[in-house]
Amino acid sequence: MATSVESELSVETQVVTFPSLALDCGVTLLNVDVAYETYGTLDAERKNAILVLHAFSGDAHAAGISKETGLPGWWSAMIGPGLGLDTRKYFVISSNVLGGCRGTTGPSSIDPAAGAPYGMGFPVITIGDMVRLQKLLIDSLGIERLLAVVGGSMGGMQALEWAVAFPDAVAAAIPIAATSRHSAQQIAFNEVGRQAVMADPDWNDGNYYDRKPPARGLAVARMVGHITYMSDASMRQKFGRRLRDKDAFGFDFSADFEVESYLRYRGSQFVTRFDANSYLYITKAMDYFDLSAGYPSLAAAFERTRARFLVLSFTSDWLYPTYQSLETVSALRSRNIDTAFCELPSNYGHDAFLVESKEQSEMVVGFLERVYREECEDGHAGSAQKKPAAPTPRILARQDYAMIAEIVEPGSHVLDLGCGEGELLAWLHEHKQVHGWGVEIDASKVRRAIARGVSAFQGDLDHGLADYPDGTFDYVILSQTLQEMRYPLRILREMLRVGRHGIVAFPNFGHWTTRLSHLVSGRSPRTALFPYDWYESPNLHFLTIDDFVLLCRAQNWVIERQVFLRRERSVARLPNLLAEVAVFLIRPGG
Repeated sequence: MATSVESELSVETQVVTFPSLALDCGVTLLNVDVAYETYGTLDAERKNAILVLHAFSGDAHAAGISKETGLPGWWSAMIGPGLGLDTRKYFVISSNVLGGCRGTTGPSSIDPAAGAPYGMGFPVITIGDMVRLQKLLIDSLGIERLLAVVGGSMGGMQALEWAVAFPDAVAAAIPIAATSRHSAQQIAFNEVGRQAVMADPDWNDGNYYDRKPPARGLAVARMVGHITYMSDASMRQKFGRRLRDKDAFGFDFSADFEVESYLRYRGSQFVTRFDANSYLYITKAMDYFDLSAGYPSLAAAFERTRARFLVLSFTSDWLYPTYQSLETVSALRSRNIDTAFCELPSNYGHDAFLVESKEQSEMVVGFLERVYREECEDGHAGSAQKKPAAPTPRILARQDYAMIAEIVEPGSHVLDLGCGEGELLAWLHEHKQVHGWGVEIDASKVRRAIARGVSAFQGDLDHGLADYPDGTFDYVILSQTLQEMRYPLRILREMLRVGRHGIVAFPNFGHWTTRLSHLVSGRSPRTALFPYDWYESPNLHFLTIDDFVLLCRAQNWVIERQVFLRRERSVARLPNLLAEVAVFLIRPGG
């Protein structure tokens, strides 16, 4: 991953003021300031702009070195030349949210009507209010359509809100470690933090700006919050039960353990840069956020969305667990919205999106390159009228892929089940302008597929394709995967529900070498076609060509085409005995 010196150039926060902003609570704020920074250069067509949205305690300083503080940005590992958000190619914007305390109007700002800080007189705000203010900023920069909105945690909530509230102004959305609405547990953690602040005598009902701030309460709130950002594994690895600067317990209430000292330090540092009232307002905005509010369902909220999505989560994130990302993905898929999803392995908990930059960056790079190409070079999303390049030998050399590539019609919509690293879908997109989606259970393969620009979804095929409406795809491909399915009939039925045609390719267990191996050895066959010991084989079902033909007849499926292969040649006679691989094109009967 590149770490160019350019990424360490000093940057200066800018401030722009807007006359007014109407809020969801019914109040209109006047003279609203927005603090923001930019990185890279806006191109002549103003189509390479990416808006980065910060998490709860973030600010406008996302990258580079701040001229004011001398500190690096909170996402310097992702933003810069050669990084995930490559500033040699993209114009990146980061702004402080409404209600913040780092240059954008919030409770600590001066109320023009009173000539004093708003304090608790500041109106209650929402994620929607934050996004509408960001839209004013983007409009002021002369940008009609953002290439992408990207954010983790609360930033991911804003990214989702952008895609729903301004569907024509966003080409792509990348919500990371985020949710479409807070759970009861997430609200509970925020409420504990708020109560810690308000229980501090120095809070004084929010009127502390000319006196001692509620540092003790805010520090406790931050300590509680920081625990939720980490994971048990990361805390165990970082601290364990190690004592701090002592060999035995002190038998008092000082910081005996390293983890105690760490949390106290984190709390004390937080109060030097964050306003307690902003803590109250921003956490409340997060709790109020519900993308499905006002709609019959979460899926209905995405009805007008035009963006392509990359949704990422982390295995150890228990604050925003993967099931919440999957709720969003399920809603998107049910509306046939182009969506890629991957759960990244990490021990860092919720903070992983700030720490795990390498694999995250690789996927973001591949995802954005495809969006950029289709937005900027092709003129509009989804056209993909790129001239075909030379054939990819690695793809066409694989017998089943070569036949599938021949069968699939140009410009069609394709779902590849068990897509691996996305080679076939990438080839079909480049050479046949196919709109392709993939499903793969192996997370490492999904990461490589997304890095290749393929819209891959990490999931178990045995759990079905219930998210997709009937007839969503022209072709559904199941290549060299059927024999590994726990419930093959179920997945075949689902294929022909969501697809007009199914393409099924599988190794023929009726091949003569398999029969001979079994006959001679008396053991589970191990041949060049099936090079596995029985205890390591991924194959759960051992079907032959004749078995599949009989199944199609029993299910009233029409076999539109069948191709039988042995190495690089087709097999016309005795395929059940002589063919190594079978490729069937089928459709529902009736």
